[in-house]
Amino acid sequence: MLKPVEMRELRIVTLNDLVDGVIKRIDALGSVHLTDIKEFLGDWEGLIEPSKADAILMKTSELLARIDNLIALLRPGEGAKKSLRETLFKAPEEVGQGQWQAEKINIEEIRLDEVEKDFGELEHTITSLIDKNERLSEELSTTKELLVALKTLEDFGVNPDFVGEHEFISVYAGKLLGGNLDELKSTLDTITGGNNLVVSKQITEGETEGGKAPFAFALIAALKTDKEEVERVLTRLNFESLVFPEHIPDSINDAVQDTAARMQRMESDIKENESEIEGIRETKFKDLLVMQELVQIEESKAKAKVLFGKSEHVRVIEGWAPKEEVERIIEGIKEETGGFSVIEVVKPKREDVRVPSLLNNPRILKPFESVIKMYGHPLYKDIDPTLITAIMFPILFGLMFPDMGHGLIILLLGLAVMFAFKGLDKEIRSAGIIIVLCGLCAVIAGTLFGELFGFSHYASELIHDSLGMHIPHWLLLDPLWFEPIPNVEFMFVVVMLIGTLHMGLGLFLGVANNMSERDYLEVIRGFVKLWCLFGALYFLLLLFGFHFTELQDNNTPLLLRNVVIFLLLPILSLFVLKIIAELRHEVGGEDHNNGEKKEKRGPMEYLIILIDGAIDAVLENFFRFLANIVSYGRILALALCHAALIEVFLLLTFMCFGIHVAIATVVFLAGTVVVIILEAIMAGIHTIRLHFYEWFTKFYEGGGVEFSPFKLR
Repeated sequence: MLKPVEMRELRIVTLNDLVDGVIKRIDALGSVHLTDIKEFLGDWEGLIEPSKADAILMKTSELLARIDNLIALLRPGEGAKKSLRETLFKAPEEVGQGQWQAEKINIEEIRLDEVEKDFGELEHTITSLIDKNERLSEELSTTKELLVALKTLEDFGVNPDFVGEHEFISVYAGKLLGGNLDELKSTLDTITGGNNLVVSKQITEGETEGGKAPFAFALIAALKTDKEEVERVLTRLNFESLVFPEHIPDSINDAVQDTAARMQRMESDIKENESEIEGIRETKFKDLLVMQELVQIEESKAKAKVLFGKSEHVRVIEGWAPKEEVERIIEGIKEETGGFSVIEVVKPKREDVRVPSLLNNPRILKPFESVIKMYGHPLYKDIDPTLITAIMFPILFGLMFPDMGHGLIILLLGLAVMFAFKGLDKEIRSAGIIIVLCGLCAVIAGTLFGELFGFSHYASELIHDSLGMHIPHWLLLDPLWFEPIPNVEFMFVVVMLIGTLHMGLGLFLGVANNMSERDYLEVIRGFVKLWCLFGALYFLLLLFGFHFTELQDNNTPLLLRNVVIFLLLPILSLFVLKIIAELRHEVGGEDHNNGEKKEKRGPMEYLIILIDGAIDAVLENFFRFLANIVSYGRILALALCHAALIEVFLLLTFMCFGIHVAIATVVFLAGTVVVIILEAIMAGIHTIRLHFYEWFTKFYEGGGVEFSPFKLR
């Protein structure tokens, strides 16, 4: 469990005619991670070449894009926004989201041409109906505006033929912003000398840059001699002139009736088309999903073939499989090909970065894999830190969030996420395990530090000294260990010890990694780093005034001896080991192909090695360990912040008791909610940070390839 699952490299050679069957069988087996043959071409010495994308891949990709587009057009709308109750408590299948899922299908042979033909006919029908409805909708919108304008003209007692050019006057009808109406009238009076007529009526509201504004319909009559000036004014004020269709009757009553009838016909046509589309959705949507899956299968097969190597008669498949699955895979492929295949099984080295890694953890630990993958999926050679993360993550969170009451609320929230909130995504629900464990550790830490919903002996003294009021004794718990705020110095020592042990575990895992790789020099360096880490802790304890026996007894020789043992010797050892590691590069720098040696290093290069060794020992290790240990002080900072913030709300609560009990209750509940949300988020972020920057950096690389078994769908 502390290492990714042991893998085997599979090299499958089969005939070209059998490759489709092999792909299907690999899909059915569900435990083969396919990889690109280009990574292994050197092993074949020119016997094979990489496959290229063929016409089928291009055809299936194009067809799949068309099918996806049509499914998006036909997919039933989400309807009204789901309520909070549906979002949290109703599983997707309970609110109808799963009713359009296609049943599983099992087809021996897929005829892509037939799928394309059937889809083409369906696509033509649906797109024709949708395009027709879009055109009708645009025309209907224009017709509605026309009907509003005609009814306004009817109120004015004006026929459509009155609008336009006459022998002596020009008549304009249209709409403009209501705020521009007064300016229109005054400007027309100025340029026409009062020889104009403006009749207006507010008709609707429209969107402008500043928000909603009223629109007005205006009928304007002016002398033809003023036509150019009038039209310039109308353009400047964004006047939208009404243009009548050619078929509009001259009589206003006939025009209104004709336009209303046309609107009814268009609305009827739109409903009829929508009904036809709905009928197709009900009868053909599942067929579309089936087509989508069939084409996805063909596309997956075509993409898989691009990964294979080929020669004139055979295909070569490279893949990875868990060691326990190899026999079953070999039997399945032999059965599929009737024995016309050759399968070579190779045990890869743990250092091979091409090997995908598969984590095998119990279900309760699976959610913590997501925390690790945020940093990077483990390499095949890496130690899987999931188990230790699952232990340390909640502990560190609980120490930053120590409160029995608040922790209990977090725990109950986690249980609700796991079991009650069925409408949440499956991954989010599984993350409820992390929330539950963090809440449990917060409860335990609250018990150790004697804090319940912010009530503690220190908070009681604070409220008494500030307000002269007392917290009820039944709300005060005696800490099983100590209270952090009155014992800040001791708490800081505790978190430094926790940080040192946590990082020491990481360094030990790094030693185990190097031991498995048989890099014994790095193994020695790892143990010396552990020594140096505890030396850094010793230095900090002295620096922060932790009184050791030798200081109390004024035993200077003993103190100097400890400084030499815990500080100077590990730093000196790291310096020497770094120099040895650099000098080994020179020994290994011989050109074995030509039997020649590279040039020896000069004095300046040796000086650089010495400087590099000093930097590595002092800065890269000792001072970095100092910074790392101090970084765990954020545990103390978050714990104090949590206590101080809730104590502020407690003071406000007791102050509000003098006003009204209800107000005090609201303040306390609001403060509890704020503290839980704010501090839980902060504690979670800093717990992740401690893992990423202080712990993972000691042994974990990440950046590996996740094992992903090939599936056609």
